[in-house]
Amino acid sequence: MLKSPIRKVVIVGRDEALWLAANVLWNSFRRTGLEIVAVELPSQLRPADVIPTLRNQQAFHDLMRIKEAPLMAATQATFSLGQRFIGFSESRPPFLHAYGDSGWAINRVAFHHQWVRARAKGLDVPYDDFSLNAMAALQGRFFVPAGDTEGQECDYGYHFDASAYCQVLKQVILESGIGHVAAARLNDVSRDPDSGDITAITLPDGQTVTGDLFVDATGAESLLLGAAMGVPFQSWAQWFPCDRILTTRAAPIKAMPAFSQVTAHHAGWVAQFPLRNRTAVQQVYAGSQMTQQDALDTAARMAATEFAEPVVRSFTAGRRQAAWSHNCVAIGEAAAVFDPIDSCSIQVILTGLSHLTSLLPLDRDMAPEAREYNLNVLTSLERIRDYQICHYKLNQRQGEPFWDRCRAMAVPDSLAYKLRLFEARGHLVEYDDETFLDYDWRAMLIGHGLIPRAYDIVADHLPENELAERLQKMLGFIKTRVQAMKPMDAHFT
Repeated sequence: MLKSPIRKVVIVGRDEALWLAANVLWNSFRRTGLEIVAVELPSQLRPADVIPTLRNQQAFHDLMRIKEAPLMAATQATFSLGQRFIGFSESRPPFLHAYGDSGWAINRVAFHHQWVRARAKGLDVPYDDFSLNAMAALQGRFFVPAGDTEGQECDYGYHFDASAYCQVLKQVILESGIGHVAAARLNDVSRDPDSGDITAITLPDGQTVTGDLFVDATGAESLLLGAAMGVPFQSWAQWFPCDRILTTRAAPIKAMPAFSQVTAHHAGWVAQFPLRNRTAVQQVYAGSQMTQQDALDTAARMAATEFAEPVVRSFTAGRRQAAWSHNCVAIGEAAAVFDPIDSCSIQVILTGLSHLTSLLPLDRDMAPEAREYNLNVLTSLERIRDYQICHYKLNQRQGEPFWDRCRAMAVPDSLAYKLRLFEARGHLVEYDDETFLDYDWRAMLIGHGLIPRAYDIVADHLPENELAERLQKMLGFIKTRVQAMKPMDAHFT
């Protein structure tokens, strides 16, 4: 028998972090008798905000019993087969980080080793030309990965209107009967003087909400874990020099692309995310390098369009020293704030929730669960951090102070070792708790110009003429499959 069983979970927050947490926890534990209450703070979303996702969102929507087609219609959403990067090098062409692999193994040798071998012999075909996802995306076509892909890993993500997406999540969970309290702010957070646990939160109307476990979904403010519990914030500014995000919107793109696009400039980058009714634009930059007006002018010039309702906010990339302290668990930006370059904000929320559902404590003595959660989640956050550092570290924009400093910066030891080994022989170190898979890393590293100097010698067992024939067949297969696909727009009619 448990001495002090967990009977009530209180989620405090706003926007996608709050409503994803409420939906996932309710659907995971609704049959156990666990009481769940969502305390909703005012939204911080603006009309121009977009929520882009990485792959594998579908499983969580299935858990929440949300169907894809009506969700996408309600949120003006589009599919995304990947993300295109432009201008990170003076000499190399743009590349597309597809949400899927490139090529497939030949004689049980990983494709990238065969590609490096062929490139050394004169092959002049980009790595991402061997990706079904990348070629479909660049031709404005979309497909649901199924059937004949020759075993190539393929997946897709979404671009959601942020406010509409949160409204769908909110409506679904409130219809389930979950406890819900709306509040203008938090007046107070009460803690047990002996254990240090949160016992209750007090709202402006005097209402007190008690609980056994509190989930902090308040965003970068981290009102529970950071402000109330005093868990320190560790800045990553030494690796991520951008500290401003200008968000705005433009007219929809007529020939709707199946990817988002990130274009580098002298002090940051501009991202464009196509939706059905508009194009969401993010200008991410270093505030010390350009004014707000310069940022808006640069974004308008690079996107070649006029904008509406621009909003600027500041941010600092980094994470809390712990993501679970006492009886408080932080998810999303309450635990870690990431540079937006890889559209991983939703994935960070879902990673936290995935670990929380598997470790939800049975008893109020939750130290073992907190220790395991912090070990796994904080490691996962640092793996994402390392992946994102590469966009800055591997840039090849010469003679620009912003990018020169990025290229010269020291990186975490775990990443430095990974880069050295990949560059030396094409071997990719796979650590535990990786969010980005091996094919994500290969696409990004090769795309930024980190080409292995050597390859697996087993690749030489295949005669050169046979390798050339196999590569031609791959390209032919991809071309045939892409030609048979429908344009992105056709999936929404």
